[in-house]
Amino acid sequence: MLTAYQNDDENQVFQHHNNVIKHNEEAAEKKKALMMEVAEVGAVLLSRDDFIRLSSEVETISDYCTGISYRVMELTKRRWRVKREILKELGDLAEATLDCVIRLRETILALVYGGPKVFEAAEHVESAEKIVDNIYRKVDFTILSSGMKVQLILLLREIAEFLEGIADVTENANDIARILAITT
Repeated sequence: MLTAYQNDDENQVFQHHNNVIKHNEEAAEKKKALMMEVAEVGAVLLSRDDFIRLSSEVETISDYCTGISYRVMELTKRRWRVKREILKELGDLAEATLDCVIRLRETILALVYGGPKVFEAAEHVESAEKIVDNIYRKVDFTILSSGMKVQLILLLREIAEFLEGIADVTENANDIARILAITT
């Protein structure tokens, strides 16, 4: 979506935004379905609270993505221009954040194989999250010192904060996956 914005492709930005909204709605439905499944299994599932917490964390990631999408769409609608350097740094932050999410997915999938695989995969999430933290700090100060209009600075900082927030949520979900590996 950031690439489409950078390339002044309004249609692609709006299409990406619609996809994000659709996926966010699907995530909410899947969370509800998971909660129903957990409720039906009942007492047989010892770690049902942890499964529900894990699904809530994953849905939070979707909510952050929706927030980012709305903000990029507003940048496009208002035809606000962002310096290429900042867009590149935000793109780097987005890629590092995506790596966190992919690593979390691998950790969740490793739950099928048991503790050692989960703990090994979980280490990768932690490493990826630290990379996001480092990139975020740099991006934040680049945005602050950019000399752009205040409203643009605030909007870009929110996007960066949401990206960093996604990485933090992956770390929380990662911890829950570790708990599940121990208790299941």
